[in-house]
Amino acid sequence: MRLFKKYEDFFLKLTAVFFATLLWFFVALQDKVSREIPARIICRDLPPRTVLLRCEPSTVKVKVIGPRSLFRALPDRPRIIVLDLSHLRPGLQVIRLTPDQVPLPSGLQVEEVQPSRVEVLLDRVVIKWIKVVPQFQGQPEKGYVLDRVRVSPPSVRVKGARSVLARLQALSTYPIDLSHRKESFEVRVPLEIPEGVMHISPDKVQVQVYLRRGG
Repeated sequence: MRLFKKYEDFFLKLTAVFFATLLWFFVALQDKVSREIPARIICRDLPPRTVLLRCEPSTVKVKVIGPRSLFRALPDRPRIIVLDLSHLRPGLQVIRLTPDQVPLPSGLQVEEVQPSRVEVLLDRVVIKWIKVVPQFQGQPEKGYVLDRVRVSPPSVRVKGARSVLARLQALSTYPIDLSHRKESFEVRVPLEIPEGVMHISPDKVQVQVYLRRGG
């Protein structure tokens, strides 16, 4: 009985190898075609206390060669190329894309990736206190003008890229509408978040707007 079991296992393995070989020959003997497929770049695993400011281009074109039947099995969505940034330092880096970074089914081969380089810009994360400047839109009721404004808090704690915060002297609120106003009022308004800023605390401020007769 045990001998029969061994022969049965051997027969099953031999059958599996036969069909795998047959499938390989079927794929290998097909006419090979070359096609261009899109791929999307994803940057991940940033070093500690850094922020990603640029990862360009965000998409590339990949020239692939292989049997026609394997292309039919490919999904319509772009392939994903993942770039590990954990080993990079702050500053501008150029990463060269290689064929092995493009995930493809066995039997398809990457001939070319265009463009073949990705520019990555990393910066240190810093914290800075920055004053808040309210923005206004519209005009008060005829005969009334803006007298003064009080913002609370007058400055907020901002976390972001060092190069961005070095140039940032003030944060703006979302526009406060003065249209047809003739009485002083108070409003809580969110802050506009510039590119390169990761976090603002608080992200909303209280604005007291004082109007008076004039003009």
